[in-house]
Amino acid sequence: QDVSRTDYELIWIELYDRVVEPALEMCDVVMTCGQRGLYHKHEGYNAGLLTARGDVITICDSDAVYPRDFVRSIERSFFPDRSGEPVPLVLMHHELRTSYRYPDDLHDAEELKEERPGRWEWWDIVPNAGACMSVARRDAIRFGGFDEHRSFRGYLCGPYDLGWRMVNAGIPERWHDLSTVIWHFAHPDPVGVNEMRPTLSRLLENAYPHVDMHAIKAVEAFSTGRILPLRENPEIFDLRMKARRIGTPFEARYSRMTGQKGFPKWRLRLLHLSFICEVIWSGTGEAVLRRIGEWIRRFGGERVYRFLRRLYPFGASPTPSEEIPRIVGEKDGFNIVFYAGRYYGVPKPLGPVEIRTTDTPPEILVARRRGALEKMIETTGVPSVVPHVFGRRGDYNLVEYKDRFYAVPLVLGPVDLTAAELAPSIITADSRAALEEALNRTVSKNEG
Repeated sequence: QDVSRTDYELIWIELYDRVVEPALEMCDVVMTCGQRGLYHKHEGYNAGLLTARGDVITICDSDAVYPRDFVRSIERSFFPDRSGEPVPLVLMHHELRTSYRYPDDLHDAEELKEERPGRWEWWDIVPNAGACMSVARRDAIRFGGFDEHRSFRGYLCGPYDLGWRMVNAGIPERWHDLSTVIWHFAHPDPVGVNEMRPTLSRLLENAYPHVDMHAIKAVEAFSTGRILPLRENPEIFDLRMKARRIGTPFEARYSRMTGQKGFPKWRLRLLHLSFICEVIWSGTGEAVLRRIGEWIRRFGGERVYRFLRRLYPFGASPTPSEEIPRIVGEKDGFNIVFYAGRYYGVPKPLGPVEIRTTDTPPEILVARRRGALEKMIETTGVPSVVPHVFGRRGDYNLVEYKDRFYAVPLVLGPVDLTAAELAPSIITADSRAALEEALNRTVSKNEG
């Protein structure tokens, strides 16, 4: 390559246990995956992704030939303004193919650019999504890496699985310039694309149905818009989750509640049962608790009820500040109201009143027991808390208000009997009889 060897790293992934001596000499990292049975290239891709230190990763066609400016062209694509961060991009690399085997006398990739009839005979270029692809490492992790689903085992797989899912998420795909095309010579393969009949053992490398030689689950993801793999590598999952930026600790408690596999079946069943109970209880629970509380109050008394309600609220808050006054009966013109462990006798003429304050009207009777309150009502009677016109004499209305009696001249119209100073023409007395006498004197005087 025409860039410094320190600008890129070579990672050689062996899916089984073979160790290639030239790779040990030329590569920065050589690793074996120790797979058994039918190989899974995507697991190897993820091993390389986790090991890579660079900003951009390139999944290479391992037996292709690359031009000298290949690495430089990738750098230009991902760092167009030479900034420190690679741009989001799915970069696909064109590949020229031929039915010819790899020549023994090829020493320089530049020779492949020469037109030599009968020597190379390259086929027409078609997009080969499974050949070679470059993406930013952070984006590869962000979208779950390469899918390790069982359908990608064997020959029909490739980096396009990740690339197409990234395209679904809005990251642009671009096919690289033909000036940096890579070259691929023929070798036996499981699908006979190189005009070589495959053996039975190679045919068995095709382990899952495909669509035009593309992995069926990759095509399905591309068509449905899926952006995450069906089976995500656990280490990549951890990296992806750690890269999230969550706004509040409240949300963070939900961010790792289940792990990669989601809720276990037993917990889902328990949540479903809890949900059903919650729906039923929300519709009937409060009424049931109120009924239980009424039974306890009726048969156990108020003290027992108050004591037990401190242990369990019976549908109501045990704190007086959150209680609601309740009308529990009526007697002789009084509403009997229970609130905060006390019974209140509220005269009906008062209308709506607020008893949850310390400054209650003096006409309201208060007792700790309902029986005691009812005796107080029998003794006291309903106070005259609202001005009451009980008659008319001549040009006067006769009014009773708060144990006082008034003769109010009609010419005054509406008057406020609570005022500190009443009009001089209003006659007042402590009883009806006294009011009659005072009114007679005033009328006689006026007539005389």
